[in-house]
Amino acid sequence: MEIIAYKMQYIADWVEESAIVCLPFEEKYFDTYKVIYNACFYEMRRALEVKPYDFYKSFEQMKDKAKDNFVLIKNKEIIGAVACYGNEIDDLIVNPNY
Repeated sequence: MEIIAYKMQYIADWVEESAIVCLPFEEKYFDTYKVIYNACFYEMRRALEVKPYDFYKSFEQMKDKAKDNFVLIKNKEIIGAVACYGNEIDDLIVNPNY
């Protein structure tokens, strides 16, 4: 088996400071997260006939996994989220407005 690794390197002089912060998921984010998550996966779930098409309905569905989720916030708005389980990145979502 051959493993190929690539190195990404930024070589410009200046990097604009980001206004995006990555925070651990908290229940207070759920209502907005639910809307973004369902919007991101709705078409795929519908095309594959995976029901329910809008997966998340309540925080109880992800309560046990919340510790593995992080939200990306810019100007007090959730612009995305990601779940990290060990070495696996899962459920990477981006707010459709971004």
